[in-house]
Amino acid sequence: MSFSRVEDDNGQQLGIRVSTNFYRDEGDDYVVKPYPFTEDVEKAVKQISEQRANGGGDFPEAVDQALDSAIYDHEWSEEARARLLFLVLDAPPHHDSSIVKRMQKLAQEAASQGIRIIPIASSGVDVNTEYLMRFMAVSTGGTYIFLTDHSGIGGDHLEPAVGEYEVKALNNLLVDVINRYCETG
Repeated sequence: MSFSRVEDDNGQQLGIRVSTNFYRDEGDDYVVKPYPFTEDVEKAVKQISEQRANGGGDFPEAVDQALDSAIYDHEWSEEARARLLFLVLDAPPHHDSSIVKRMQKLAQEAASQGIRIIPIASSGVDVNTEYLMRFMAVSTGGTYIFLTDHSGIGGDHLEPAVGEYEVKALNNLLVDVINRYCETG
């Protein structure tokens, strides 16, 4: 993503801090691999580029544990104009009722801390996950983003359970979302 576009659009007035966090599932090389917030965007981009898809065996992933880590184990800025948590997933969380309830409670905690959850769903997301992610976005004042087959990224994507929607390049959409939440006044 072009953070320089976000900075340019906001008159260089944003102090952007990012944290990359990766998750898999129980039994994989790791469940959650968190990195602390940094102002060094290039460092975060490097962390992302060093990751490789691996592991699995079963389809659901430890989405709840990643969300818990992102909310509780990071030093969110007290002065932030916006606290945005982009939750990228290409597989559903475990659909055990206790995990779904836990994710709902995590969304409530995020909202109480002023953290907006912005799920980004891609191939592998099922209808139940779409509804859970939409709930998390709405309950925290975030936005649900989903990839479509137009994107050319990943495998087949779930046809969204909404009427009309606008297709945009992901990078442009993310810049628009960040700018919208960082507006003042």
